[in-house]
Formats: sequence, structure tokens, C-alpha cells
Amino acid sequence: MKTKIENVLKEATIRTFEDICFMYLDPELADSQKNLEPEAAAEVTFHGDMTGKLIIESRGGLYSAMAINMLSHDHPSVQQKKDALGEIANIICGNIVPSLGRRKEKGYKIESPVYLDKTAWLKENQRKPLAEVILNFNQGRADIKIFVDDDHKTREIRD
Repeated sequence: MKTKIENVLKEATIRTFEDICFMYLDPELADSQKNLEPEAAAEVTFHGDMTGKLIIESRGGLYSAMAINMLSHDHPSVQQKKDALGEIANIICGNIVPSLGRRKEKGYKIESPVYLDKTAWLKENQRKPLAEVILNFNQGRADIKIFVDDDHKTREIRD
């Protein structure tokens, strides 16, 4: 199950970065971006057949680059950067949650994105995600994690 979810998460993230941020995957940067410090994080909570959250962390300049590319503005404000990160998290979450549950008719409710401060971020990093992908772009690195409530971890992802 974990591999299937990671594949769906990876595809949704790559497509979102390409379509919304005009950023493209660069796997060759994996070694050089391996130890980049986190810049920012946002989470999106979802409820439905499964309940959980998606967290995106940006590293190595990705935080600013996303906002610059999305807004076509060279000097985005801190709030614009937070909004861009949250919007990317929201889009990825919206693309992945339909694949998580068994019952299509129940649907999902996706909450508004929330920017995580350092305290909340460190707390979330103590938990083990159901699935995680790390993607390297020319502009930096994105770490995307999906968590589900414990009672849902045994369910299978739909093909």
C-alpha cells in the first residue's frame, strides 16, 4: 500500500509543480540537496473515508521560487510565499485524497492550508508518515508527507 500511495503522491506533486510553478524535476540534484535545511512548511487536513493530513516542506530556495513563479513577481512578500506554499499543498492534497479511500460516494472535505511555525513543524516531524516523497528541483527541494489516522492505515489505496 505504501508504495502505491507514494507513487500517486509523487505523480500529483510533479504535475502540480510543473503546471502551477513551472518547475521541473531534477533527480541529479539529490546528492547536493540532501542536507538542505528546511525553510517553511504547510499542512492541509482532510476528512472522509480516511482522515489525515498532507505536509509539504520546502528547502534550498524553493519557498521563494514557488511564489515568484506563481505570481510572476520578483519580490513576493512573506504572506505571498506562505500563500503559495499553502496553495501547492492544497492542490496536491486535492489530487491525492480521492485515491486513498474505498468508497467513492462518501467524498472528502479538505480544510484550508495552514502555515506551520517551527514548533508545530518539529512536532509533526516526530510522527511517522504513511507515505513520503522527496523531490529535487533546480530551485530547491520539496518533502511531501501524508499522514492518516491510525484506524485507517490498513485500508488499501484504489487503483
